[in-house]
Amino acid sequence: MGIIRNRSLISRNKQQDNRVYVPADSRDNQYVIAEIAVNDALVAQLSDKTLNPSPKELLSLLLNKVRRIVANHEIDFVALIASNKFIRVRYGVDNEINTTNEQHIVYYNPEKSKGVVGVCADDANAIHSFRLVCFATGENLRENAALFHQKVVMLVNEIKAAFSFVDAIKLQDHQHISFGLEKHSSATQSKAHGFRVIEKRYESSGLTLPQERNSKAFIVVKANFSELLSEKVLNHEYDVSQIHGEVSHLLIQLAQEAGISHLAYVASNRYPVVKSNLVSGSANQNGELVSLNFGNTEHEVIQLIDDDYINSNAYLVFYMPENCVVKAGYAAYINKVIKLIDKLGQKLHLAEHDKAMLLRFYQHFSYKA
Repeated sequence: MGIIRNRSLISRNKQQDNRVYVPADSRDNQYVIAEIAVNDALVAQLSDKTLNPSPKELLSLLLNKVRRIVANHEIDFVALIASNKFIRVRYGVDNEINTTNEQHIVYYNPEKSKGVVGVCADDANAIHSFRLVCFATGENLRENAALFHQKVVMLVNEIKAAFSFVDAIKLQDHQHISFGLEKHSSATQSKAHGFRVIEKRYESSGLTLPQERNSKAFIVVKANFSELLSEKVLNHEYDVSQIHGEVSHLLIQLAQEAGISHLAYVASNRYPVVKSNLVSGSANQNGELVSLNFGNTEHEVIQLIDDDYINSNAYLVFYMPENCVVKAGYAAYINKVIKLIDKLGQKLHLAEHDKAMLLRFYQHFSYKA
């Protein structure tokens, strides 16, 4: 009987490892970007007799047509962006789009965001493409993700028919879920997630994706080591970048022990953008963004700590190679990362404030439609 009970306990522990218990107040979002190339044929169809229209003029002309087409589909919030800048999406109480030198930062609320808006940067002299960003709204976004993707595909097909497009439109499906790690450990109300790969989730909803597609999954943990830095700086002659260096070395050591092979530690005023390229390492060392390129390697560690960085925030990034998928899901790997962060906090003797980190899990895929 003892052997049977032990086997049952092992089986139960494995089942728990394949589930992540996410706090009830976690936040989901999904948005699909349809990238429409700007070419002579599109300009001719939009501008009629207007010669050499500016990006803002083209945006205005296309936006009027897009509004009429969107009205035929059940998509509540759409942004048409005439710019080559990076698009970053975050939760916001109200709709808001902030434009910087390199980014459009979009804040939206899945519960109430509505409308069709146009965005064109003031410094947009020439653009390579329009990007139609369709945001999922309502409840149960993750469960309804395949249905929303299908709605966007139908919208894109109608746009293609309306403009007689020759070029394929690139579709990028982005899904994020975020929650506080301190709530993860203490939440009495939580929901079990298997975090299945998108292809499996979509297949179970009757949607098969094209064979030729690119996909990636990764975690970004936003940490704030303010109490740790204050203690060390006050009691010793420590440099902030030196402290970040010590934390990153400890993180890398613990990750190696835990079998986590692809990660980055970023202590910089630049925001990390994760890419899956053949060339590994970090790029774009200047500006607001920094690219973290994870190549097809068995082991990839990126440390990016600016010498003049004086803040306590850091980004801990964990890229998920294909071999980390267990039972068609990422839950086991996510739990491994959560345990790693908890162990890092214990080793550093972090105060409760510093333990209050935000974890975001990202799943992206793209293909040409």
